Amino acid sequence: MADGERGSTPAPRQGYRSVLRNRQYLLWVGSSNAATVGYSVYAISIVWLAYTTSHSYAVVGLVLCVEYAAYAGTFLLAPFADRVRNQRTIYLACYPVQAAAAVTLGLAATDGVLSTPLLVALIVLISVLWDLPWAAYNAAPRLLLTAEEQFAAGGVSGAIGGANSIAGYATGGVLILLVGATGGMYLYAALLGVGSVLAVWLRIYPGPSPESGFVESFRQGWKTTFAGDGRPLLQLASVDAIQGFFTAGTALFITLISVTTFAVASSAYALLFTIYIVGGVAADLSLGWINPRGRAGSVMVGTLLAVGLVFLVVGAVPGVLVLVAVLWLLIGLFLTSFADAKYAFLRGSVDPGQLGRVTSNLYLFVGISSAIGALVLGELAGVVSPLYFGLVLGGGFLVAGVLALSLPGVKGLKY
Repeated sequence: MADGERGSTPAPRQGYRSVLRNRQYLLWVGSSNAATVGYSVYAISIVWLAYTTSHSYAVVGLVLCVEYAAYAGTFLLAPFADRVRNQRTIYLACYPVQAAAAVTLGLAATDGVLSTPLLVALIVLISVLWDLPWAAYNAAPRLLLTAEEQFAAGGVSGAIGGANSIAGYATGGVLILLVGATGGMYLYAALLGVGSVLAVWLRIYPGPSPESGFVESFRQGWKTTFAGDGRPLLQLASVDAIQGFFTAGTALFITLISVTTFAVASSAYALLFTIYIVGGVAADLSLGWINPRGRAGSVMVGTLLAVGLVFLVVGAVPGVLVLVAVLWLLIGLFLTSFADAKYAFLRGSVDPGQLGRVTSNLYLFVGISSAIGALVLGELAGVVSPLYFGLVLGGGFLVAGVLALSLPGVKGLKY
């Protein structure tokens, strides 16, 4: 289906103005952000819930492992995101079940019957049900907007979603302080309900070729992933797999620093997690304004090297909360800049009809490495100090940055 035939695709004008005139895009942002803000509340709450119910970094690592492993399976479901008649079907099918699972988590924890197996089982259910919406999220901006508008779209969604995410993490932190992590589960369920209501009016049509069956659609997605001179997407996947292994340690590191360094661990945890998200919002807005289409690879290389250096420092600074918070702001800024540049490149360069499959195929690599990283780093966090944990993470990101710099298919990415 040509760009002009997609309902709600705006005229090919660059910048924020044309993006803000696209009503379907703004409605999609509202629906998806209600769900993702809920996920922000869930993300800050579930790590703390796992730690406070087990007092084990290994269990926290296990929780993160099963979450990343479930996300790695997105590539198996992604063809449905590219072939569904209207993406709203995906949201209306997944959000209510996730909400029910979140409520079950909250009730089980409140009643004191949340065992580790039950915790893991419910997290698997919630995570698997994120796979289809996540694949759809990656495809939707390109289905509704032009390639030239993708960085601006990232800025718009970053401004709206980022502000809401900050509020979500902050609210989750307040709930941890007032009623415990269980409050976040109930709020997560409510926000999924809001996302479901807004999704009713969505009209996002991937428009698959009618002659292409599911197996052929699956094969075409992998063919695109392996295509191109020097196979640049596979080069990007190799870098992404390395950084993914160490990104899995971010939530563990915040928990480790909060518990071992500060007197009121829950307050420090809530603040640092929220500040980390603030840095991510700053990255969204900055890249949306700069729109570095011709330097996407350079942004990825630079941010990996920069975040590696910050991680080397963050575990070594004195326990001054303000200073530590500034460093976590920078970590959020650099890690989000890497992700923004990567997904803007994919949305701007990959055919919209295959975008859900290609992004999900690439996530298979980072998802597997993140799952392994969560287990390994979870065990490590229980036996080392924040200083050595930071050195491990920093060294890992520096390796990823140097590899990206050495691969012409990564450092030269543009669209």
